[in-house]
Amino acid sequence: MDCIKKLDGVELEKWGEVMLQHSFDEEEWMEARISLIKLLSSEQKNAKENAIRSYLSCCAEAVGGTHPLPSLEESVVEFYKQYGMEGANEDRD
Repeated sequence: MDCIKKLDGVELEKWGEVMLQHSFDEEEWMEARISLIKLLSSEQKNAKENAIRSYLSCCAEAVGGTHPLPSLEESVVEFYKQYGMEGANEDRD
């Protein structure tokens, strides 16, 4: 997906390492990332890339043993609505 191509080489490498640890493909990771960013934005919040990556990794870990494997994007949305995101900051104008 195009959004991952916009990340620098270091971030791409970090994302690659996280993706290899779980059973979701790259498209699922990027859809989940986009959804989380939209959720944060709807609440006038943002998060650094490492916090987003960590959050998605935790969500993937939490549902990784479930069969059949649920949608990562749906899991991220569900976890966010239930628990929020500790690493998110409010946008400041």
